Amino acid sequence: MKKIIALAVVTSALTFAGKNVIPAPSEPVAVTPPPAMEDKLTSHGIGLKIGTLGVGVDIEHYFSKKHALRFNPNYFKYTKDNKEIGDVSYDAKLTLKNVGLLYDYHPWESSFRISLGAYYNGNKLTGTARPSGSVTFGGKTYNPGEIGRVEAKVDFKKVAPYLGIGWSSPDKEGWHFIGDIGVMYVGSPKIWTKAYASKTLPNYNQIQADLDNRVETEKQKIYNDVKKYKWWPVISIGIQKKF
Repeated sequence: MKKIIALAVVTSALTFAGKNVIPAPSEPVAVTPPPAMEDKLTSHGIGLKIGTLGVGVDIEHYFSKKHALRFNPNYFKYTKDNKEIGDVSYDAKLTLKNVGLLYDYHPWESSFRISLGAYYNGNKLTGTARPSGSVTFGGKTYNPGEIGRVEAKVDFKKVAPYLGIGWSSPDKEGWHFIGDIGVMYVGSPKIWTKAYASKTLPNYNQIQADLDNRVETEKQKIYNDVKKYKWWPVISIGIQKKF
């Protein structure tokens, strides 16, 4: 009987103790956070710059810290008297008028960018000469007074691909430096020229016909002077406001 009572007491004690045992804490489950998403609509910017395309404006829209689109119009006019092109000394005018749409890639999410795109190219060079002395046109020298006026124009293809590098901060605010170094392919220059004989000459028709026959020779001389510009260098610097 004593053994039965002792066994009952031990069993009750064990049962009671089991109800009050604090379970061992389980190992925490590691939760892997989702991959960070690229910051969308990182920033916008508008800048003013100057360079070999003229005075320009950069309007940027960043889709992320790596990818952006840029709208870049430029304009400038420059005149120079007694500019020799071919064999004629002109009063020349250079007009820079171009508008670019560019894709900018920032490989390290920093200011450095690689740019690819195209420009509408309205750049051209025009010249007018009113010689007071002898002048050579198309390989022939004419006496003073035989030529009243010479005109010339150098034009380029209207759509020009662009490739370059540059700097523009993807930050959301503040003032920043911007710059570009690249090249725009404008193709082989298109040449137009014409010389006009003085209408007071008694042999006007003869001189004019001779000048017209020499136009192609003069065009080739002008082409040789400007053909190197088929690759138009693009260098510009400026300042930009981000928001």
